[in-house]
Amino acid sequence: MPAGNDKMAFELKEETISALRDYYTAEGSALRWPHVFALPAWLESWWDAFGEGYNPCLRSVHADGLLIGLAPLMEREGELRLIGSSDVCDYLDFIIRPDREEAFFQALLPGLKEEGFKRLTLEAQRPDASIFKSFAAEAGGSDFPARLEFRRENEAFELFLPGSWEDYLARLSKKQRHEVRRKLRRLGRETKSYDYHVIEEYGAVRDFIPVFFELLQDHPEKAEFLTPGMERYFRALIDNMAAAGLARFGLLEIDGSNAAAVLYFDYRERINLYNSGFLSAYRPLSAGLLSKVLLIKEAIERERRVYDFLQGREVYKSRLGGIAVPVYRVTVNL
Repeated sequence: MPAGNDKMAFELKEETISALRDYYTAEGSALRWPHVFALPAWLESWWDAFGEGYNPCLRSVHADGLLIGLAPLMEREGELRLIGSSDVCDYLDFIIRPDREEAFFQALLPGLKEEGFKRLTLEAQRPDASIFKSFAAEAGGSDFPARLEFRRENEAFELFLPGSWEDYLARLSKKQRHEVRRKLRRLGRETKSYDYHVIEEYGAVRDFIPVFFELLQDHPEKAEFLTPGMERYFRALIDNMAAAGLARFGLLEIDGSNAAAVLYFDYRERINLYNSGFLSAYRPLSAGLLSKVLLIKEAIERERRVYDFLQGREVYKSRLGGIAVPVYRVTVNL
């Protein structure tokens, strides 16, 4: 499937989902895997759980014989999408060598059009997604090889972490700083003991999955979300990501009981807070909120750079210092 222009020879090649792992582990690869939702372990988990009805349409893009990017696409009824869905994948993107976004799309989009595709729908696009980087590089987009439509579909919240816990507290508003300290003091005062620790060893993460589901099912809205199909997806996802060394549970124990836990993914100095649950009996102690607060403290101590609350407009995210990041749906008319 050749494509090209006068300056550079482009080639698109068909790929398989299993080939993504080979590209990911290839020694010396310069590809940028932008976030956990673009990693092979995540894409494979999503595809196995929800891929029925879609046709894989993965492409690698080569410029003058050099691999410059991967397009993990799928197709249904003539429409192309990135593998994944915004309900369980907070961000989606292509996998491209740094600073090669322009060449990547100059090859990919005309190539897909030549294959007969007319539209590419991109959900869950952050402002730093590759489609925006390429579009901006084209002098206002006038030479971009497709027509784009943008619609803001949600927002995420992220917190850039300071060097110390006290610096973090100092950044909060006076009211929120007081609330965090008050809740932590009450937790220590009204319990015999409490402990927060991270579960990160592969076997321990796997063993904790049923406990985490019990915490989720203690709340009607999360129990409704956790259908049998979604539970199978979560089990496979956590297992695959733990095997890759990226899945973690942050567990808050109160008086020896599992009171609250957060599921997160630790990737490239970024903490991705994916889901959480707590026993309703510990609601008066703010166990759910404090499990997230204590994860912030843990992340600072581990010298992580960003604490990403991911998508959703829950008010606690901004109260804990998160800054809103718009998330877009982009329609690419080929």
